[in-house]
Amino acid sequence: MNFKPYTILELFDSSQKSFIIPVYQRAYSWEKEHWEAFLNDLKEQIEGGNNYFYGNLLLETIKKGVQYEIIDGQQRITTLTIFFRALLNVLKKRAKEQELTDFDYEGKERIFLKNNGNIKLRPVEYDRACYDAIIIDDKANFETNTPSQQRIKKAKAHFIEELEKLSTPIILKILEKIEGTELTVIELSGKKDSALMFELENNRGKDLTNMEKLKSYFMYQMYVYSIPEETESNIENVSNIFKNIYLTINDLKKLNEDSILIYHNNAYIKGYNYRTLDDIKEVFKKADDKVLWIKNYISELYTSFANMKKFETANSFYAHKLAELNAPAFVYPFILKGYKYLGDDIEKLNTLFKVLEILTFRARLINSRANIQERLNAILLNFQGNLSKLINDIKSKLNETWYWSDTNVKNYLNGSLYGNKVLNYLLWQYENSIQNKGYSIKKYTLHNEQIEHISPQTPPNGEALETGYEVNDNNEYSDDFVAKYLNCIGNLMLISGSHNASIGNQPFHKKLSTYNNNPLLNQQAEIKEFVSSESEEVKTWKSSSIQNRHDKIVSFALTRWSFDSIKIKEVIG
Repeated sequence: MNFKPYTILELFDSSQKSFIIPVYQRAYSWEKEHWEAFLNDLKEQIEGGNNYFYGNLLLETIKKGVQYEIIDGQQRITTLTIFFRALLNVLKKRAKEQELTDFDYEGKERIFLKNNGNIKLRPVEYDRACYDAIIIDDKANFETNTPSQQRIKKAKAHFIEELEKLSTPIILKILEKIEGTELTVIELSGKKDSALMFELENNRGKDLTNMEKLKSYFMYQMYVYSIPEETESNIENVSNIFKNIYLTINDLKKLNEDSILIYHNNAYIKGYNYRTLDDIKEVFKKADDKVLWIKNYISELYTSFANMKKFETANSFYAHKLAELNAPAFVYPFILKGYKYLGDDIEKLNTLFKVLEILTFRARLINSRANIQERLNAILLNFQGNLSKLINDIKSKLNETWYWSDTNVKNYLNGSLYGNKVLNYLLWQYENSIQNKGYSIKKYTLHNEQIEHISPQTPPNGEALETGYEVNDNNEYSDDFVAKYLNCIGNLMLISGSHNASIGNQPFHKKLSTYNNNPLLNQQAEIKEFVSSESEEVKTWKSSSIQNRHDKIVSFALTRWSFDSIKIKEVIG
């Protein structure tokens, strides 16, 4: 282990030296607030006479004087190289200014960015093409595919924008200050020293993700508990597993790494009672064979990340429905356990997703302050792939606790649903159920989707309601009508914003005409089936019309989101 002070210029000024960010490390994560703090610090430093200290840099020596892996400090070093590119670009545009007559652009690029074929910094593998294009080759455009690639592109643009506001003498002072900035480089040999030092650094409260903290903790524990001749290989094993995890993270589109870590620990550590990394450490410390425990845990963790990637790309009807419902956090631990115990059995997985879709619908419909996770915790911990038992357990628990019971679901469906979180989703599922055979609208969307009150809400500007609706002698809805019918689902319908705006507070017969002319949604076309006909010419929309339509939709919903709708053959395959 070697501690040595360097300036930034001394760190980079070698034709052969390069720094690699290993793939098990976090990719570039600094955002605008960090870039602003970085540049503001430099502006302040050039006003004073003190030296600027850039902290510690932990390196693992791959080849002395030539190649190093960055164990800690990758965010700062990456930001430096991006900043150098931005600074050189701004100065190149001002090349004719007197202060830049003897400025050596190519020399600075060779020192900080690329010396012939030697690129000074190599980011994580999946971001290298982007970094090389935008920073090393200084291309204006690159099709970014990851959040870290987008940050690299935005960081360069941000620094260019801010530096262009400064005078050339100020920029040159900033460059001089950076080159003379001091940092302490700690050179480590082998994964054993890296694990020890990284864990010691992390204990100082550095801003790391939970995944990074867990990785360094496990690497250090391998150092502590491994037999001497296996220490290096065991630490390497942790490093390699996390490398695979981070490669998988790069492919995930919806969930971040710490969320999946939480779901994994919900599934296998303490259920929904899992709170922090200390819960993992508590279980780990009780293990008889701690090395084996770590190996098993990180192997399962990698499997969970891989399975979440499978779920995101699953071509499953109910997986898509869960996405449409914006599945809450409590369903994901069930999904992880489902993949573990059901494997790649598509039918059984789709059945699991259907169970979770019903559960999610009920939870969204009944927005209770009661904690549904507490009711499901024991069920989650006991679930090992028995779908029949899972269905019975969930159904029994929800009915036992009332809030999400069959009876309360019916109560909510029969109440006022306007403004409910699942109203649009419910009406789309109803629409699919009444579409003509062989015709699906599952990929169709309404432009500026809205909810239409067929019997219109009371006009806000005081104008009278139009004809064709159930009003009293004062042309007003009765209190009973408002309470029971105005906002119930029988009076609500999906509609585009433009269609809704075009009909507004119109007489019912005109509304009905626009519904009948709609070429797509059957829920609009079928309104004619519920109207009251006082004569061949007079069509009205009354409480009886609303009630009949309401009963039909509620009947559909009670069947669609009933656990009894899951046929036993779906469960046992």
